[in-house]
Amino acid sequence: MTTRDGYALPLTLAAIIVIALVAAIAAEQVRSSTRTISALSDQIRYQTALISAEQSLIYEMLTEPMTIDGVAIGAQSDVTLLALGASSSRPDSSVVRANGHPYQIGQPTPVIIRLYDDQTFLNAASSDPAYVSAILSLFGIPRTNHSRYAAALRDYQDEDDLRTLSGAEASDYDQPGLPTNKPLRDALELCAIKYWEASPVCDDPARLLLTMRTRRSDRLNPRLTSEALLGILMPDASAEAIADAHANYANRTYTRFGQIGADAFDIVRDPLSNISAPGPLLTLVSHTPDARVAQRSVIELTPNSLISPFVVHSKYAIGGDYTQNILRIERLDDVAPLPQPTSIRTER
Repeated sequence: MTTRDGYALPLTLAAIIVIALVAAIAAEQVRSSTRTISALSDQIRYQTALISAEQSLIYEMLTEPMTIDGVAIGAQSDVTLLALGASSSRPDSSVVRANGHPYQIGQPTPVIIRLYDDQTFLNAASSDPAYVSAILSLFGIPRTNHSRYAAALRDYQDEDDLRTLSGAEASDYDQPGLPTNKPLRDALELCAIKYWEASPVCDDPARLLLTMRTRRSDRLNPRLTSEALLGILMPDASAEAIADAHANYANRTYTRFGQIGADAFDIVRDPLSNISAPGPLLTLVSHTPDARVAQRSVIELTPNSLISPFVVHSKYAIGGDYTQNILRIERLDDVAPLPQPTSIRTER
């Protein structure tokens, strides 16, 4: 038998290198699996906290009186004051404002909960061409195109198959079943309509969900103006300027949209459309402080029904840059806790 001097050592070193590589790959897979499990665990924990926050706020909406500003914790309802547009809160009550104001709730996993009234949202289902034109201008769509957008929206919702001038009927759609010839069910349905689907309106679904709803009225309530809506009414404003405007509308320093250059939304085109107290349709947005995990739910309060005191109309997970820019909380210590009735108030 012949031997080769020095041949065993390179083989041994090669084997050691292979074993080390296998061990390193295995270790990285273990670390990756651990990170994935940890991320899933965090997501489940946050989702549980978001659901709990929604349920707490819904309970308060069903058990506490609604004032012109929102849910008044510890107050007594006064129909006369509501009719006059005044708050019915006692001095010792706290109001959960229906303008998207943030409140924190939950320990040890605090999350943010916000309440929005329908009067906080632009009306995606409007039949008024002037109002639709005002919305389209917010998204930078040239005015020369507004008439066809408004016509297509009208044709999508009306009951006939007659094409409005510049509008769109079934032969203009590639997808069968469109237009539905029914009122829009949701703001996202705008993105199924001819012309709208490729417009800046539909660039960001989360922005659409935070600023538009299908409503019975076009009228906005300045008192309940949200930061999300101000984000598109004041596109060049800084976050600080939007926060200041939000506070000014809440405390009634600002009472008109013309004060921020959005005069078109001060025009009352329907004399029967009145500003009212929030409800019964309300939107709840719950999210983590950094807004990386967020969800939006639309509910309708039906307190006269013992079987179903509220109805959930829709629920969406939302995200993206717009959502984080509008909802993100920089300092959790600056956010007040969600006011709670004395009956369920706990020590923190």
